[in-house]
Amino acid sequence: MSTPARAPLDGTVVVVNYNDGPLLGQLLDLLLEEVRRVVVVDNASTDGSEQAAAERSDVMLIRNDHDRGYAPAANQGASHAEGDWLVLINPDAHLRPGDLEALVTDLPSDVGAVAPVQVDRSGTPRPETGGYAPTLPRYLLWALVPVRFHGRWGPWLAKIPPGGDVALDWVSSALLVIRREAFVAVGGLDDRFFLYHEDVDFGRRLRAHGWRVFCRTSVELFHEVAAGNPERRLKQSLLALDSLVLEFEGWRRPILGAILAIGYGLRAIFGSGPGRALARAALPACGRMILGRRPSATDMAPTDA
Repeated sequence: MSTPARAPLDGTVVVVNYNDGPLLGQLLDLLLEEVRRVVVVDNASTDGSEQAAAERSDVMLIRNDHDRGYAPAANQGASHAEGDWLVLINPDAHLRPGDLEALVTDLPSDVGAVAPVQVDRSGTPRPETGGYAPTLPRYLLWALVPVRFHGRWGPWLAKIPPGGDVALDWVSSALLVIRREAFVAVGGLDDRFFLYHEDVDFGRRLRAHGWRVFCRTSVELFHEVAAGNPERRLKQSLLALDSLVLEFEGWRRPILGAILAIGYGLRAIFGSGPGRALARAALPACGRMILGRRPSATDMAPTDA
């Protein structure tokens, strides 16, 4: 006897695309079976990847004439959303059939947003799955102590308990399922965040409005991060610093710059591989922060995000 087909999730998926190559088409084919509505916002791709959306009649494609950044583009797509749920997903997130249903099944009614555990290719959980409100003490701990020893005192989730739901301050928007009423209530994402940290800010505003934020650890998501391209990941990580400083205004910015300079300095000396390269590239940005300036992405690296 055949298994009955699952009903599509009553909601809308928004995908922000920027030069994501063949990943977008592969994701869209799966999404069209999993959710009622799919919207792709293309941030002026130059590799033709947006054609994957244009060629699928069931997908709504919004073409921007320049790279608007992640949060503004996601809000663009969300303005066309329908249904109870809004799903944000990156093209380099490897969704599996049934993942969206598993994330919302029996979800408590006061949970405004839920995300899976992110894992790398080997199945090892990634700390960027989610975490806690950014503070100077948390970043000082990051600077001096390996993430695996952070517990609840660092900025990211250090240890992921298996099989249950974990309440966090924020979860990653690589795959983020949101109650649409909660998204509307808090006014969507903050357009100031060009890339990264929009999810940290969004989690804070959700909690301020009485919603909880969950990581559902029973669902795992392989996230390539920057489409598996080390150079692109480096550029994105530098852009993340430009967003991070929005959380640290006034006198806190130079202190954050000094803390990050310590952390990246140690990693530049003792680290290896991509982590060491990022640390070395980030040190000039930390210097600008110490001077009270925003580490402008145009000063650090090309904005090919």
